[in-house]
Amino acid sequence: MKKFTNLKPDNKAIIEEDKTLFQDPNLTVINYEDKAILTDRDVVVCIPYLIDLNQIIIRQEYVSAYKYADGQELHICLVGGGIEKGESPEEALLRELQEEAGIVIKPNFTVKMDKPLFMFKGSSNKYYMSILTLTEADYYEIAVDKSKEHKLDKAFKINVKYINSLNSSDVITDLMIAKFKNYANL
Repeated sequence: MKKFTNLKPDNKAIIEEDKTLFQDPNLTVINYEDKAILTDRDVVVCIPYLIDLNQIIIRQEYVSAYKYADGQELHICLVGGGIEKGESPEEALLRELQEEAGIVIKPNFTVKMDKPLFMFKGSSNKYYMSILTLTEADYYEIAVDKSKEHKLDKAFKINVKYINSLNSSDVITDLMIAKFKNYANL
């Protein structure tokens, strides 16, 4: 359980312990100031732009929540995932790129992130977003080691001229595609 420090009107610190309403390996809901708040890891997402090839990398993923809502097995999503304890957003992004897309960024490349955005008003978690413009000198590719859990998932490259044909499945993917189109003057 997390503890929050607040100041009373007389400037004396008080410690409030939150109350966990629900917790499983994927989700925690706490009660804070008489509100139920979803807490989970912050998330990194990116669109790798392979500028020399004029391609971006997108993922096709099996997402249980989306399948529950629309019955569709696979969905178009971004490269990304949760930030592990002790990781910076940049470190998490480099790890996710390698795990999900087989892209290893060379040490001299600087990852730049947009200002993080909260997921929604009922959550304390944030999305850290990035468009990574990569030249062939900035990265190399490796084989992706697919776990049993992610055996249907795959990253694929798409020529930028076909970006309008993507049928993304979530708001963040739509937002990032719109940001990329603006970035690339499409």
